[in-house]
Amino acid sequence: MATKSDSKASGLVPNVIHLALDVADRGQSTTIAVLQEARAELRAAFESGIELAEKLTSQAFRFARKVTAKIDEASQETLGNVERVLGGAVKGARETSRAATDLAHSAVHGIAGQAAQA
Repeated sequence: MATKSDSKASGLVPNVIHLALDVADRGQSTTIAVLQEARAELRAAFESGIELAEKLTSQAFRFARKVTAKIDEASQETLGNVERVLGGAVKGARETSRAATDLAHSAVHGIAGQAAQA
């Protein structure tokens, strides 16, 4: 027959084993919960990074469109001014050519008229 001290000893070992199993189970549950939280935080960080990259990219494209529009406006204005300058230069050259022709005709008529009178 087992004495009281033997039953306490035999009851202590199973209790310690059950306690150790409970601690291991809680430790495992806590570790998995911490890993789940870490996974959630990492995902949130990566998603924030992706959103930031997406916003930066869309803003860069928006900026590029605005720059392109400004360059197009400036080149359109410049081409308009070049067209006016060239048109004015051609018109001025025609008027100068006409005036030179008229002057040449007047000079020839003046010389011819003086020669006929002499």
